[in-house]
Amino acid sequence: MRVVRVALKGVLLAAHFALGGALALVVPARLTERVGRLWLRVAAAILSLRVRVIGAPTAAPALFVANHVSYVEVVALGALAPLAFVAKDEIRNWPVVGRLAAAYGALFLRRGSAHAAARAVNTVVERIAGGSSVAVFPEGTSTIGSDVLPFKHSLFEAASRLGCDVQPVSVFYPPRGGRLSAAPFIGDDEFLPHLQRVLGEPEIELELVFAPPLSGHGRTRSELAEESWAAVCAGLDARRRSRAPNAVPVFRARLPAALPA
Repeated sequence: MRVVRVALKGVLLAAHFALGGALALVVPARLTERVGRLWLRVAAAILSLRVRVIGAPTAAPALFVANHVSYVEVVALGALAPLAFVAKDEIRNWPVVGRLAAAYGALFLRRGSAHAAARAVNTVVERIAGGSSVAVFPEGTSTIGSDVLPFKHSLFEAASRLGCDVQPVSVFYPPRGGRLSAAPFIGDDEFLPHLQRVLGEPEIELELVFAPPLSGHGRTRSELAEESWAAVCAGLDARRRSRAPNAVPVFRARLPAALPA
């Protein structure tokens, strides 16, 4: 059954990527955000994501910051809220994925370059000042999710400069049946074998914990980074301590019933 599930989902996902690429060529700029979000919602259905939300994201243009475990939470967050994601520059060169990310508004950051970081801050400032929210994973890499690495400070400069809100988000993949989620994408993981593992799961469950927003007004980037890190850690600790039924399903992305369970 798992092999059949991977094959069927793989065909659907390949077709969905092809559709996304075609749409990127013809969709007017004013509709790019809306179409991109719809595309992510369908991708969430193909990946069989079950997303629960605790708290509520700010509706104001803000800098969203989260711990990073997998590309899976990019799909979930992007399907839930209109966000432009900051991604490492290497993703720009990924087949198909890079082109789609660029077409739908991703901001690419070349690591290890002070000039590139300053340019990225200016771009984030422009996006938020223009009324859009931007999401960044300030750990700088993905982890298995057991700990949160210290947040890098650079992109918090945008919130400090604008005085806009910073929205901390804790990303948690609950273990199921005594085993860890298949979602973490870390270390030497290669994209296609990992994607096959994700597609082979009947369901991928994750929780998004939205802490109260932090005001950037009069705050330094280091203060915002440290307080955001503490808020994300607190959200994860709370979910680990208690899986109480206070998480409201926002969307349960499902494939047609004909797909093997």
